[in-house]
Amino acid sequence: MKNIVLFLAIVLTGFSFSQDNRLKVYLSEGQFYLPERGNYIEVQLNFTGYTLNYITEENGTFAEVEISQVFSQNDTVVVADRYLLKSPEVVDSIVEDFYDIQKYLLKPGEYTFDLMVKDVNSSQEALTVSKTIEVEDYSKGLAISSFTAAEVISPNPQNQSIFTKIGYDVVPMLGNYYPTEIENMLYYIEVYNTDQGLDDSVYVIEQKLIGRDVKIDLDQYTRYFRYKESPVQPVSKVVDISLLPTGAYTLELNILDREKMVIARTSFDFDRNNTEEVNELAYESIILDPAFEESIHTDSTAYYVASLIPISRQAEVKNIIRLLKKKDKEQNVRYLQAYWKQAAPNNAYEEWMKYKAQVQSVERLFATNYQVGFETDRGRVYLQYGSPNSVIEQPSSPAEYPYEIWQYDQIKQYSNRRFVFYSPTNLNEDYRLLHSDMIGELQNYRWKYALNKRNTPDSDLDDPTGGAKPHFGGNSSRYYNSY
Repeated sequence: MKNIVLFLAIVLTGFSFSQDNRLKVYLSEGQFYLPERGNYIEVQLNFTGYTLNYITEENGTFAEVEISQVFSQNDTVVVADRYLLKSPEVVDSIVEDFYDIQKYLLKPGEYTFDLMVKDVNSSQEALTVSKTIEVEDYSKGLAISSFTAAEVISPNPQNQSIFTKIGYDVVPMLGNYYPTEIENMLYYIEVYNTDQGLDDSVYVIEQKLIGRDVKIDLDQYTRYFRYKESPVQPVSKVVDISLLPTGAYTLELNILDREKMVIARTSFDFDRNNTEEVNELAYESIILDPAFEESIHTDSTAYYVASLIPISRQAEVKNIIRLLKKKDKEQNVRYLQAYWKQAAPNNAYEEWMKYKAQVQSVERLFATNYQVGFETDRGRVYLQYGSPNSVIEQPSSPAEYPYEIWQYDQIKQYSNRRFVFYSPTNLNEDYRLLHSDMIGELQNYRWKYALNKRNTPDSDLDDPTGGAKPHFGGNSSRYYNSY
């Protein structure tokens, strides 16, 4: 077989367009293929909720946008789609960001794509963008779909949604920037026609990282995944980037035949910010501030140094653990002072005292008979993200383990983030994190099943509810979705 390398120029466009600091929409598009129907373009729009205008009617408070999407060739309209889209309903004054994803079947060729978005409840002019899109022919020979960087990927979704692909719900991630708090890169692709384009029934996908502006050994990120030939193969993977240094990188995916020859390739460029050097401080020789010394009892220095772990990055945690092993009380105080001097140069002592008060509150609220407050999941989340805007507490339920749902209106650039804690032992206020939709946190698509596990037969591992039937007292889904 002649080896043909397919260099697919597939980049999620990922840009935002807005006007007068009002309506903000992020646009990206990708190309996919259905053997029974043909090539299609997927257009993804992400709306920043707070930039829209909301109205209240009998059926609730919501925003509404008018959207027009037109694909044309040589001034002839091929596909035209015009529709109204409602935002999620506002509950308890919480405004959500939301997506619109549309799929359009198109024959191979070059198209002009015109998009118009109008806030129906605003007097401002509509936002428009026009660009050229090339639709490849994925029906002939080996091909790879567009690369989708994801915020969340859930296997085997129970219900179809705008995020559903082959065997997964894939919530796309905006842009290609990965800050320190994101420790995992999730992605999804589809591989087509390996039942036609290979001389062998087996092939391998090579996953590797390439540094575009860093000269370091990245071999530890290389992985190989083996597949059998098929018309369509969905591929969903997670790359641990928690220790990946700051820099510009390319994630490259190569399809290899049995002789390890590259027969198809796609790639994704991204930027990583991972500032690990924050606490590489010369704290051993720092001149102690008497105020810092007086703020910590001699017997508590290790406790308060360890209390920095919930707000520290991975490299900082390693430094803290090394320091604690030394059991040097004076050096503990020096480290605390150096830490806050770097974190808050202009008011280090004041910020330290605020944090100390939070640590003490967490101790009172969440400590168990075997964990101090900041070691618990609730304590860690409280210190890392602050006090939640609302909390639903369910200490007893006819059908569910005791649980709490914490909701945050805003965490950095993310709006309406939720954390589900539960107590499977129902002892000692032992609440563990079960699920969150916050980037970088534990995401458990079967959290409802786990919460109901004592009353639920494990009948279907692919069902997020585990096969549980609606029952009296089972209110966690309603509470979770009320935000």
